[in-house]
Amino acid sequence: MQVTAGRLQYMLERLSESITVTSYGAVGDGTTDDAPAIQAALNAVEKLGGGWVIVPPGTYLLATLPLRGNGYTRLTLLPGARFVRGAAETMFVNGDQGQGFGGYTGHGNIIIEGGVWDCQGAAPGLTAAAMCISIGHARDITIRDLEIRDVSGYHAIELNSTKRATVDNCRFLGYRDPGQRDFSEAVQIDLAKSSGVFGQFGPYDHTPCEDIVISRCYFGPSGTAGTTAWPRGVGSHSATITRWHRRITVDDCSFEDITQYGVSAYNWEDSTIANCHFHGCGSGVRLRTVILTDTEDTKLPDGTQTSASQDLRNVAVTGNTIRAGTGYDDAIVALGETSGLILNLTVAGNTIDGNARGQNGIRLQRVSRATIGTNVITNVSGTGISTGDSGNLTVTGNQVWGVDSNGITFTRCDHSSAVANQIREPGQTGILVSDGNDIHLRDNYVRAPGRATNAKYYGMRLSSPASSVSVTGNKVRPYGSGAEAIHAFSAETGVTFVHRYGNDFRGSTWTGNAAMNDNSTTPNTSAADLT
Repeated sequence: MQVTAGRLQYMLERLSESITVTSYGAVGDGTTDDAPAIQAALNAVEKLGGGWVIVPPGTYLLATLPLRGNGYTRLTLLPGARFVRGAAETMFVNGDQGQGFGGYTGHGNIIIEGGVWDCQGAAPGLTAAAMCISIGHARDITIRDLEIRDVSGYHAIELNSTKRATVDNCRFLGYRDPGQRDFSEAVQIDLAKSSGVFGQFGPYDHTPCEDIVISRCYFGPSGTAGTTAWPRGVGSHSATITRWHRRITVDDCSFEDITQYGVSAYNWEDSTIANCHFHGCGSGVRLRTVILTDTEDTKLPDGTQTSASQDLRNVAVTGNTIRAGTGYDDAIVALGETSGLILNLTVAGNTIDGNARGQNGIRLQRVSRATIGTNVITNVSGTGISTGDSGNLTVTGNQVWGVDSNGITFTRCDHSSAVANQIREPGQTGILVSDGNDIHLRDNYVRAPGRATNAKYYGMRLSSPASSVSVTGNKVRPYGSGAEAIHAFSAETGVTFVHRYGNDFRGSTWTGNAAMNDNSTTPNTSAADLT
């Protein structure tokens, strides 16, 4: 309230420097089409080379759309001001249709702040797909303190081919799917790929977004009949080879009842998703390289088909809380491709409490050079931390409690470590290594593995053809009653070059009548140096 009051006082002190829409004929009675008057005010500041447009309290029906704002414009809706969409069009666009500013040279230095922007996406005649605010080929954009309600089909805010933009303290409430739009984002980060991707204006030079901050925003339902919460809160769903969205930050946001992904970071590099809260969402965070099967996204800017993905680097997912996941996907998932790995990834300090439909807590696929550390994962119906077709992973200091499947898995992974993790009462195996090489398991604690089915699972399991695995300093204990694992430690025939010593596998209730069952080829069990 102090920030809002201070900003309002600043506005009032400078009213003489501003243009008020009522001076151009806007009424704000909710029935008069006020769009022509507001557009006249926007045109007036354009003629001045920039300026400030003030919208006093009132309800402004906008039936002649879109509004078009140009560079160096500040559009402020004072407390109590409400825009109501009255035409099946986008509400605000930065510039004119047919303009030809490439790169980031279009209409920028724009501030849009305050008010309720009601898109009425479930109202008769307004259900076709449309945007609320669409920005392209721009730099230095600020959108703050808005409430955007009930968008149909497309996005509340689209940032396309934009550099240096902030979306702060906004609320994104309600979405209607007009059909085949179950993947739309409230805030979309996109590139100038084609008119089908960004229909307002060209040129279509494949300019991506850079230096975008989405902070202190809320994404959830509006309660309006015929609407839901958004399918995705923040994200992207188109790409071009050799281009990336870079330096995207999503911080301190709340996502509630999002049906798919809270954040879907598609083809983002050098980016951070931190300190966010996800409740009742299909998934929290997805990181994705260019999808190999999407033949539009695997093209070069000149249209040449590469039939390949591309690497994605330097992403951190830290300090988030994900609760009561509905199981559309894993709570945090990073997916690369054979021709496009996710590199240099940190997933740390997150808390995941609940995920349904057999989905995992954290899953990595085709990832290299990653640290998965100090996460707390509880009550997920899949595996706590699942990794596959990956390498150079450090999984350390995590706590995995009461998961229905395995605690931690390495499948076809190499040069990776699981160190000092605590795994309590997993339904299946505590730590499972399958078909991996150069794996290090050290100082992990597994308690009460195999709780889902008696005499079926293990505390730690090496499956053929795993090779070159060191197992040192681990502690595994049975529960003591009820469903128990077969062995504390098991290595299949065909596993090779196991180095095992200093573990504590004691317990009297293993169903295989022994704590250890090492069938690997001539394992080394000496603590002496190996040369």
